[in-house]
Amino acid sequence: MSSSLKRLLAVGIAAAIAFVGPVAAPQAEAKTIPAPAARASAWLVANPASADDGYSGLLTSTLGLAVLDTGKGAATVRSQLAQLSSGAATNVPGNAGRAANLTILTRIMHLSPSNFGGINLVKELKATVNADGQVGSFGSAYAQALAIIAFKRAGQKVPANVVTKLLSFQDASGAFGYEFPANTFNADPDSTALAIQALDLVGHHKKSIARAVSWAKKSQAKDGHWESYSPVDSTSLMASALKQVHHGYGKARSWLLTQQLPDGGFAAEPRTSTSTSNLLATADASYLLVGKTLAKASYQLKGYAKSPRPKVTGTLRVGQTLTAVTGTWSPTPSFSYQWYRSGHKIKGATAASYTLVAKDRGKHIRVRVVASGAGLKAQVKYSKPTPKVHKALAR
Repeated sequence: MSSSLKRLLAVGIAAAIAFVGPVAAPQAEAKTIPAPAARASAWLVANPASADDGYSGLLTSTLGLAVLDTGKGAATVRSQLAQLSSGAATNVPGNAGRAANLTILTRIMHLSPSNFGGINLVKELKATVNADGQVGSFGSAYAQALAIIAFKRAGQKVPANVVTKLLSFQDASGAFGYEFPANTFNADPDSTALAIQALDLVGHHKKSIARAVSWAKKSQAKDGHWESYSPVDSTSLMASALKQVHHGYGKARSWLLTQQLPDGGFAAEPRTSTSTSNLLATADASYLLVGKTLAKASYQLKGYAKSPRPKVTGTLRVGQTLTAVTGTWSPTPSFSYQWYRSGHKIKGATAASYTLVAKDRGKHIRVRVVASGAGLKAQVKYSKPTPKVHKALAR
């Protein structure tokens, strides 16, 4: 059984279907062993989500790589973001978990959630909120907290009833969880971890956070981990949440490091001599490896190894067409253009080519190119001004 499915079962069969959707379940080490985060990133790069893992697996992997934020994982992050974008319109509508996670991912990557793959992720998430504030068709603290984090990261006002509904999933012990079967409360470290993060973002809920933190500390094993369907996942989520609200997490991180396998990944179950690395466990381990949370993580935009100055080609004569040649950039970005006439912006001239008009006669033409892309810094380059444009040839 994959750890992704186990997580879904941990919040009930109904949640498995309604909240996240169907999800299924080495790189050789260098002579000098890299840092744990770099090793985990290398494993995720070398072991991308499979067709069985589906869209949710791809999303989980990309979140892990974005949080780890290592240079060697940058190309994979960009590639997987493109895949997520192309599949958003068919995989996100009606699915609260995907809408929330993608909203969070876009903000981690400094992208807009209002237009990702042609859909508005925040609008899709709002559409899953019921009249009583419950997110999705199955009630759980995990779903509520994830939605709150997404709303806050998108700069949206969190509906008050969504917060109220989250608080209703905290029991007398201080834990957050879910009811399954009906009227049977299940304390859950993952739900408690996300609730701590969400309430910290919302503010004004110090008592609820304190009770949750107290439960977390009491339920932590002596060796530093939290027992659950997948201790690596739960320990990483919980300890990083404790770090967010300024509580100790060192013992948990020390335990986590003992669970990293030789290939850099993490297993769903506690490590044994026969353990194999698991996508969800490795991606979730990323939070504690770098001390970040879904609520706070931010990707450092990358620059370019090659960024040549653009050139203007074509005949400098009224009626002729000039073309902006961007050259070979690495990594490959998207480009936008703006043409100038002797230092003044030419209205509407925003394509890669520009046809000279009578006003251009005797003027110098240049083009501004803005390079940008998911995970990449925006960089502005100007071509050299051309010599003066000549009048049109007589007919």
